[in-house]
Amino acid sequence: MGNTRKARELFDAATVADKKHAAAWHGWAVLELKQGNVKKARHLLSKALKYCGGNEYVYQTLALLEAKANRIDRARYLFRQATKCNPKSCASWLSWAQLEIQQENNLTATELFEKAVQASPKNRFAWHVWGVFEANLGNVDKGRKLLKIGHALNPRDPVLLQSLALLEYKHSTANFARVLFRKASELDPKHQPVWVAWGWMEWKEGNISTARQLYQNALSIDTTSESAARCLQAWGVLEQRIGNLSAARRLFRSSLNINSQSYVTWMTWASLEEEQGNSVRAEEIRNLYFQQRTEVVDDGSWVTGLLDVIDPALDNLKKLLNFDQDSYVKGQEALNTIKGINSKNVEEVKSTLMSFASEGKSDRSSSCFDLDGFVKEKLSLDTSKLEVEMERGVKFEPKKVRSYRNVWKLRTRPLQVVQTNLNGSAAQSMSTLSD
Repeated sequence: MGNTRKARELFDAATVADKKHAAAWHGWAVLELKQGNVKKARHLLSKALKYCGGNEYVYQTLALLEAKANRIDRARYLFRQATKCNPKSCASWLSWAQLEIQQENNLTATELFEKAVQASPKNRFAWHVWGVFEANLGNVDKGRKLLKIGHALNPRDPVLLQSLALLEYKHSTANFARVLFRKASELDPKHQPVWVAWGWMEWKEGNISTARQLYQNALSIDTTSESAARCLQAWGVLEQRIGNLSAARRLFRSSLNINSQSYVTWMTWASLEEEQGNSVRAEEIRNLYFQQRTEVVDDGSWVTGLLDVIDPALDNLKKLLNFDQDSYVKGQEALNTIKGINSKNVEEVKSTLMSFASEGKSDRSSSCFDLDGFVKEKLSLDTSKLEVEMERGVKFEPKKVRSYRNVWKLRTRPLQVVQTNLNGSAAQSMSTLSD
């Protein structure tokens, strides 16, 4: 409900009633983090460890704070403690893997992904993140296999098919990618990122009218979500590239009405003005962003990156280590207050990492983790029979959606949306959008 004061009172009452209530301490700390009170959050987490002993969630959150403060060895130690508290905690292994990816320790990250799927064999998030990680490293076949395993275990999940479609588009054919996108959209017609990613692909293929239709499908689901903001931004880029500058400006503005903190949208709009010779206007737009921003939550690579146009779940993993930097300046003096972390602890986690690395280097070509054997034994799956069962020749026909005249509501005035004509004259579909 947004009543922070009342929430604090309730958390306080809960911890007074039971000092060993770890969930209350942790929930209160998360609330303070969201409010930018890092010092207070660290104090609450320290109390949780004092009164409740080791707790995986407390250790996870402290690890993320240390990672953001660039105290990597301390963060590793805390992740290690979290996994000791609960070796079956998939989230702890995945968060630690994300830290190692940021440090470019890809071999260690792979070991941690292996631990994650062993901890939770049917977790779609673990298979998804690991698959995308391998694909981004250039291990396309392995990435494809991991995504297919995840899909076999979670056949009703559209996100795995969505990422697999993007991978196939880059490394196979657009037609096969379309089949996968269509299958994903049928599994969950209200999953906006599928429509946005599909529209992005069609734009790249030069199918402008189809891309517009798919973007409009996404917006017909919800016009106020983060996915809607991204859809409008992507649509704006499309219109900018084909010369519909007035439409592009409206779309960027509509996107910012939903998420005013989007760095990439502000800068894309500023770039448009710069290209048109409007340097003064471009500078005004940049200044507007810096004047009103409270937190940068966008990863600018998603606009042009292929595998980054995916489910918000992956964005959440990226954001795990992306708290507000300004808050850390305010709480800098608290960064040395975690109890129980000393040089001995740091040496412990260093030795752990060295063991990971030595295992990987000694026999990297044939890892001690037998993926095929694990999947067959634990999940009764044969990795040689993981093909997604569907016809490759399905003809694409976009689903018809209602025409929304106020899909993009501006705060100052409504923006009329013209239904895209898929049978021709697509270039005129945005002609009614004016400055």
